[in-house]
Formats: sequence, C-alpha cells, structure tokens
Amino acid sequence: MATKMISSLFGEFEYAAEEVYRFEHGLPGFPEEREFMFMKIEDSPFTVLHSIREDLYFFLIDPFPLFPDYEVTIPDPMLEELGIQDRNSVLCYCIVVLREPLADSTVNLLAPVIMNTVNRKGMQLVLENSSYSVRQPLFSHQGNKEYNDRKKGAAGRSEAAGQ
Repeated sequence: MATKMISSLFGEFEYAAEEVYRFEHGLPGFPEEREFMFMKIEDSPFTVLHSIREDLYFFLIDPFPLFPDYEVTIPDPMLEELGIQDRNSVLCYCIVVLREPLADSTVNLLAPVIMNTVNRKGMQLVLENSSYSVRQPLFSHQGNKEYNDRKKGAAGRSEAAGQ
C-alpha cells in the first residue's frame, strides 16, 4: 500500500514502506529524522534524501565520478550495523549545499552517507583522520570540466531558444 506525502520540492508523491531507508541514529543535527526516501532527479547529477516525516531533504551526489581520487573505508562496526555483506549493495553519496550562483555550491566529502540497498539501512559516516573538507567546492576542480562544459552548453541553448 502506498503512502502519500507532500513535499515543497516534489509536490505530492507516493511511496511504499519497502522503499524507505532507515537511519537508526538519524543524521547529525537531525537525530529524530530516521526514515528517508532516496529519490533520483532525472537528467541531473543530484539525488535527494527526503525525510518521510517532515518536509526535510538533502541533495546528494555520487562523489566518485566528480572526485576520482575520493576514497572511503567503511569501518567494520559500521559494516556490521548496516548488515553490509557485499560491496555491490553499498551506496555512497555526499551531501551537497546548493548555492546561488550554482558555481558556489559545496559538497561534504568528510561525512558521506552510506546505505545498504538490501536491507535499506543507512548511516552518515564521519571520516576520521581525513583531509577531506565539509565544504569542498563542487565545480572548481578539473574533474568537473566535462560536466561544467555540458551545463554551459545547455545554458547557451536555453538562452538561444528563448530569443
């Protein structure tokens, strides 16, 4: 049976209980928010982690295509708590803070969100002894050149279409 929810981002949408990811400890700063939908945004590098209890959501991005040298080691206690037995069942995303202009957006590489797609458990991992930043510029490095070039091209086409 589907449950309806109203979101300021998506409007009204339905979800089934088996689609919900459970974060037993909530997220840092939001310990009471424990159930989230993982929602892909079509034609976008972004995904949304949306609470099913409140109109609260976080933009996420897969860090590996944009930061090819990014490395995350999940500690054994976390692997155990999330019930991870196969690396193919792991999703690793990072929270993005979108800013205006978009070029000023940042990504938190220090605390990735780890999810098990088999049992739908999730947790935010704070990497210890890491040089990663909580405010890494999203579009400032060479790894994003292709994405930035595509966006510039799309913007140019949109402007031309509007004339």
